Amino acid sequence: MLRVTSQFAPRSNIGQFAKVVISPLCAEATQASCELVQGIAKGYCPVDTGALRDSIVVSEAVEGDATITQSVAPGMFYASYVEYGTGRRGDPSAPYPHVMSWPGMHAQPYMRPALDEARGQVKDIFLQKLGAAFD
Repeated sequence: MLRVTSQFAPRSNIGQFAKVVISPLCAEATQASCELVQGIAKGYCPVDTGALRDSIVVSEAVEGDATITQSVAPGMFYASYVEYGTGRRGDPSAPYPHVMSWPGMHAQPYMRPALDEARGQVKDIFLQKLGAAFD
């Protein structure tokens, strides 16, 4: 799962500018970034029935006083097994224990490569959206 959190710290009277102008732009940039990663992840996702690929969704944004949090994640129970593999063939950095006596299946990562590929583009999205506030 990818979770994006945008945070800003308003200072003095610029706080109102940040709340009225910057916050909506951060929300747009966060949404666009998550949709970018979602699209790339769907491209990398291995397909048998298409259920795993189709379950990769962008959550609703949760806005705090100075934060906007949104995530991209697959909704199938076996998503992490595909991402990290299982048994001896699995990735030891998986968020679950591996049974080394079981051969298991190789990892077929799709979320991590999507994030790696999108990293620079996400930065550009934020620069473009926030740069518009200062033009």
